[in-house]
Amino acid sequence: MKKIGLSLSAYLVALSIGYAQQPYSLSWRVSPNDTTGKQFDIVLKNNQNETLDLSTYDLWFNSNYHLKEQEQAKYKISDENGNLYRVNFTEAIRLKNRDSLLLTYKTDFPITHTSISPNGFYLQSRKDPSKVIALPNPEIAAPKLSTEKHVKMLADLFDKNALFQGTNTQLILPTPQSITASAGQYELKKGFSYYIDATIAQELSTVLNEVAQDFSAWSLKNVDQPKNAQLAIEKVDGLADDAYQLSVDAKGVRLHASHAKGAFYGLQSLLSLFPANFQAGQSISLPFVMVQDAPRYAYRGLMLDISRNFKDLQTLKKYVDVMARYKLNKLHLHLIDDEGWRLEIPSLPELTQIGANRTPQYADGSGIQPSYGSGASVKEKQYLSKEEFKELLRYANERFVTVIPEVETPGHARAAVKAMEARYHRLLKAGQKEEAERFLMNDFQDTSTYYSAQYWQDNVMNPAMPGTYRFIAHIMDEIKAIYAEAGIPLKVISIGGDELPTGSWEGSPLVQALMKEQGYSSVHEVWTYYIDRVHKILKEKELTMAGWEEVGMVNRGKGMEVNEAFADRGFLLDVWNNTIGGGQEDLAYKLANAGHNTVFVSASNFYFDMAWDNRFEEPGLTWASKTDLYHAYSLLPESYFANIEYTDRGKPLGKKHFEDKTRLTAAGAKHLKGLKGALWAETVLDNDAMDYMIFPRFFALAERAWAPASEWESEANFDKKAFDKTYAGFIDKIGKQELPKLRSFAGGFHYRLPAVGLKAKDGKVWANAEYPGFPIQYTIGSDANTKPFPEGGLSLKAGEKIQVFTIDVDGRKGRVSHYTK
Repeated sequence: MKKIGLSLSAYLVALSIGYAQQPYSLSWRVSPNDTTGKQFDIVLKNNQNETLDLSTYDLWFNSNYHLKEQEQAKYKISDENGNLYRVNFTEAIRLKNRDSLLLTYKTDFPITHTSISPNGFYLQSRKDPSKVIALPNPEIAAPKLSTEKHVKMLADLFDKNALFQGTNTQLILPTPQSITASAGQYELKKGFSYYIDATIAQELSTVLNEVAQDFSAWSLKNVDQPKNAQLAIEKVDGLADDAYQLSVDAKGVRLHASHAKGAFYGLQSLLSLFPANFQAGQSISLPFVMVQDAPRYAYRGLMLDISRNFKDLQTLKKYVDVMARYKLNKLHLHLIDDEGWRLEIPSLPELTQIGANRTPQYADGSGIQPSYGSGASVKEKQYLSKEEFKELLRYANERFVTVIPEVETPGHARAAVKAMEARYHRLLKAGQKEEAERFLMNDFQDTSTYYSAQYWQDNVMNPAMPGTYRFIAHIMDEIKAIYAEAGIPLKVISIGGDELPTGSWEGSPLVQALMKEQGYSSVHEVWTYYIDRVHKILKEKELTMAGWEEVGMVNRGKGMEVNEAFADRGFLLDVWNNTIGGGQEDLAYKLANAGHNTVFVSASNFYFDMAWDNRFEEPGLTWASKTDLYHAYSLLPESYFANIEYTDRGKPLGKKHFEDKTRLTAAGAKHLKGLKGALWAETVLDNDAMDYMIFPRFFALAERAWAPASEWESEANFDKKAFDKTYAGFIDKIGKQELPKLRSFAGGFHYRLPAVGLKAKDGKVWANAEYPGFPIQYTIGSDANTKPFPEGGLSLKAGEKIQVFTIDVDGRKGRVSHYTK
């Protein structure tokens, strides 16, 4: 990412914008007279009678875009590491009641989405740093589009929505390996009889009790013979542990499995046939079907980053529930990063005392600095306790979900490095020098200069320090012990390994000594030394080492490339780098073909922190893609190039662009172990935001990870019409059935509602939604009363303005589309 120059002018302006509820308010906007989209205003307003003397305060904030340091007569702006910035006012600036301070700055490229605007603002006294004034919830004003662009955007969305107005609804989500439907329906009425094999019932007791709660008012009858049951779950021989057979016919419902896991997945398919809110009904009509099913991939995962913005135990349990419902089986927890350590390790209390505590008081050593909007807020216990983690492990295991912990090394490790540095100083002061150095991971003589992907300059473990390897070994032992106490074996652990900043280690005398000792001519060779040494630690502990793609790569002087020498180590690589037009679209295939076990974590399709589309109000980042539901669904895991014709920015690429790219071989396909979605949490500040970003795109991940390959899933056979028809059935299923189920499932999810496309034709305005199942409503002018949007179009008078949106049964509104005739 480019560095951004900043030009800042500060002066007092009297703005008659009324009183706010809080003592000081702050807003951000594109500068009114700017024509480039690269100049912005920050406005700080004093809403109280007491004058605010800014000459005694600094203004702090976070920015996802890097800002260059500047110093001028009246102020200076400094980079305080990572994405934290400080504005120091060097002249006396006094804000009286209703006075405002306007700060104007420029960037090298536009801020396109709300999540990229600066946040986490606070004022801190220089005389008394404990005095902090929070400036929460800044008002963000969206850039204005021209009328022509706005109208075209709404019309383009309308045309895209119109392509998928299908009538065939997908029956089961995710699609089974084999499903045959026939004419007829079987009706389960209140009081229906059921039978469950005793062995299966015992192994699934927890989840069956949860299902039973949904039928608590149905007065079900348990019978002791399957032949007497309308719904029978029977144990049979010969099926794989995750396979099942399901039939619905005139005789009733029969679910066959050889193992509890298969019965569990069959039960999820049966529930997928149920309508939303079936609990409140009197009967359930099920179509006649014959299903034989097993997953396409053994690894079907979701990665949740709880380091950047913490998510608690109840939230994680809720996500385990929804993963299990849609047959995902690997929860990859990104527990540790630069901005937070989120797992209690009692033997190293600083990891959570310091590494989980983001505070404006970080300069006194009590924590780490604010990041990603945390600002002045200091939240209590932003980590999972040991007991909570054990509870999560057991909870997930009961639902056939394996929790894979990630301990980021050697980069993205600032929280750990700083925590162990605090431990070092504590013990050194106590005269315990040897113990102080035991887990120290930074060389104090290191003069290396680098910027990490998130602009940190001190976030890397030093591979020449014994403390680094002692720390890693100790943490692995501690985590393995937690799993053992929970009664769950730990088999796989991720060491991260991604995005080591260029320039790392080059100025470390200890690394230079290591290179001389090993006969290395380049610091790049230290990378494989580090990976090899950590692998040996994990191998001794009988752990499979997982990590991001770089773990299986090497820099031979021309950038990172596949490291064939490590292919026999049994690493499990999470491969994310496939951005369209970025040049690495085939990296997952290269690594798999070379013999590396890979999990495809497509940044282009399944990075759920990416923005949905071009609209400014859609949250998320855009560096990998703009990913709406169709784009997420478009991933063909083993034939990535079959349906790619354009980048997400609209630049035509054509088939020839990918002619020289590596394709997945038959041998490589055996090493493609599965798929995973990922939610990085830099812009995801709370649970509602997480739900919004993940759903409904989550369903595309579940479908691709479980469902068999379609006959058109190849470059030779790809059929866009068939693909679009399948997609129409898919969105019909999720819009009319699966999303409404999430309203109350596992405590409820605040999923994204579909946006509305609008188009003028035949003298009327027409509307349609991105996916069905949600009524389209509108208001006109300043009238707040909502009305159903007419199916036959809406006639407007010249100058009339309408606001159009979808709603759910609770009255939640989707994104508003504005239109003026």
